[in-house]
Amino acid sequence: MSRVHRKLSFISSALAIGLALIAGRAHAQGTPAAQPDAAPPATPPPPPTVAAADPLAEQQLQQIRSMISSLPKPFVFDGYIRSGFGINIKGGDQDAFQAPGAFSKYRLGNETETYGEIGFTANWLNPDHSDAWFLTHVKLAVVAPRNSTFDTLNAIAIREGYAEAGHVIESHPEMSFWAGQRFYRRRDVHITDFFFNDTSGYGAGFQDLKVGDKMTLNVAYLGGSTEDPMTGGASFGRLTKNMFDIRLSNIPVGPGALELMLIPTLARDGSTKGGASQHSGIAGGVFYNVPMLGGFNEISAQIGTGAIAGLNTFIDNSPSDGWLFRLIDRGVFQLQPRLSMMVTGVLQFDNRNGSPAGSTDSGLGDLWLSAGARPVYMVGKYTGVAVEGGVDVVKPQTDGSQTGVLAKLTVAPLIRPGMDFWARPEIRAYVTAAAWNSAIKGQVGGRAFANDTAGLTAGVQMESWW
Repeated sequence: MSRVHRKLSFISSALAIGLALIAGRAHAQGTPAAQPDAAPPATPPPPPTVAAADPLAEQQLQQIRSMISSLPKPFVFDGYIRSGFGINIKGGDQDAFQAPGAFSKYRLGNETETYGEIGFTANWLNPDHSDAWFLTHVKLAVVAPRNSTFDTLNAIAIREGYAEAGHVIESHPEMSFWAGQRFYRRRDVHITDFFFNDTSGYGAGFQDLKVGDKMTLNVAYLGGSTEDPMTGGASFGRLTKNMFDIRLSNIPVGPGALELMLIPTLARDGSTKGGASQHSGIAGGVFYNVPMLGGFNEISAQIGTGAIAGLNTFIDNSPSDGWLFRLIDRGVFQLQPRLSMMVTGVLQFDNRNGSPAGSTDSGLGDLWLSAGARPVYMVGKYTGVAVEGGVDVVKPQTDGSQTGVLAKLTVAPLIRPGMDFWARPEIRAYVTAAAWNSAIKGQVGGRAFANDTAGLTAGVQMESWW
């Protein structure tokens, strides 16, 4: 029997069972005899539920829902959005508190725009009725400054546009192939919106090739370019960056799983002597993820040099001897049914700018330290409160520079559909306080706090994904 015939047979059976359940429910509730002379009761009793009429029927109904929801869907819609409004204590519009030199900020009650992503996936029906599958995915992103009810978009962009095919090699049914533009195997710290491992871009590759019992191999070619013309020498067109992202994942080590990453890169850029040059680099990383406390904890280390010093597909004109080292810890825990929490820590040295003349710096580059957490306690089934605190320390690599320190704290009562840390949509009100030292005075909190070393904002926000 073909796959299509099997699906039609299954759907017919599911519908038949559903009709039988409806009939059984009607029989269980009963059909009272007509009584034209009798007055109806003032408050009719509620009809019994399916479970009350027949517990077995409720179980069968849940099975039908589960089977139908697992059927292949020809079209899938997904997305993300956050939006809200905030003001500062002086009455003006809210500006985010972020330390200059930090790659991210603690985001709860500290975001000042509407941002959304809308994704569309078409799952193509296979005319051969085999197990091979094909899909096309497109994702758009929009950013608006939340000025009015008819807000003008700051930007609209295509973030993803790729096709993927799987189960096309019988000996490796788990393997899939893709080409186009996509988010590629990203990792982020949600409470800071920091995508610390992100080589997304244009390219092609294969995923999930099984190696041994548990390990998988993922290989991709990824490219980037820039509109900047080449300066000097023969023109070869726009500057380009070519990289291979090679990852061996799901390596069993102790109680967790390890992933190894290697990214050899070649770029044609204008980073040396104002002219065009061939520019190579290599990056590597290790990521160790351990299940714990009802969630997980992951510690990772990455280093990039030369053309891949930025650890991404962008051309950033890093010098050939430039490098960046990044150590990240992130964890999400369900400490008890009502209490969940995410934690993070960052240690980063960025030496892509080189040591300035006369510098007494150690040569480790710009320093960024960060540590923070967001515990969420659910007071009721749908109501709770989130508290997010974080500290950033930045030390630029300049002679005689001072170390900047910023601390931020937010309290946000919220409403959401569950007790899990990731439950969304989430509706919040918030109050955010921040303080920073004089070394970064005038660089934090916008014009309202340009002459201060502390600030306070408040507002409302929603966040949702689906």
